[in-house]
Formats: sequence, C-alpha cells, structure tokens
Amino acid sequence: MAALLALLAVLAAAGVGVAWRRGDGTTKRGSGERIRPSEVALPDDAFGPRGTLLLFTAEHDVRSADVLRALEEAAAAVPGVRIAPVDLGRRGDLAGRYAVTTIPTVFVLDADGRLRFRMKGAARLPDVLAALQDATPGS
Repeated sequence: MAALLALLAVLAAAGVGVAWRRGDGTTKRGSGERIRPSEVALPDDAFGPRGTLLLFTAEHDVRSADVLRALEEAAAAVPGVRIAPVDLGRRGDLAGRYAVTTIPTVFVLDADGRLRFRMKGAARLPDVLAALQDATPGS
C-alpha cells in the first residue's frame, strides 16, 4: 500500500511539473492597457521611445539572466526599445496587480506604453523579436 501511495505521489508531481513547463515560454496577446513607468516603480524615462521590454524578475531567479540576454539582443536589433526590469522581490505587490504568476515574465509594450504581449517564463529571442516587430511598426 505504501509503495502504491509513493507511486501515485510521484505521478502527481510529474503531472504538475509537465503542466507547469507547458506554460513556460508562452506568448499571449496583451490587454492593450497602458502602463506608465511610475505604475511599476520606475523613473519616468525608463520606457523606450519605440517600445519597452518590461521584465518582471527577482534577484534569486536563475533563469532571468538568460532571458535578460535575449532581451538585450532583441533591444539592440530594434532602435528605440529599452529594457525596464522590475524586481518583484522588492515590489511583490506588482505581481498581483499585473497577474504575474511566473518569473521571469516579459511584457512587450508599444511606444505608448500599451501592453501588446505577455511572455511567461523563459522568453525566447525569436518570440521576443516577433512581438517587437508587431508592437513597433517599421522595425
């Protein structure tokens, strides 16, 4: 009986892991809501004139460094795009406000600060570039 319970626990844990990973790296259309730098505890000049990659992260997250590198490469490819990191370890209240359930999470904002795309988990460079192309016409 104990072996059966242990097997069921392992299978349940594996199922949760698979479901969690399935959502990792997904890109979804944003709500179009306007986000201002002050609303995410950033200085007024934190957002780019053509677009912004708003990175919700935390100091302890090991995947954020890889995502940041992908964002830096994408921002370098599209002039006028800035990366604006938000440390949820310091501003956890923002996670609830913007429904951030996974770190890292990237919001792709257009020139007006409107949320065009949400990228949950380990955002990949091709996906970031595609979202930026859509959010920053003429890029």
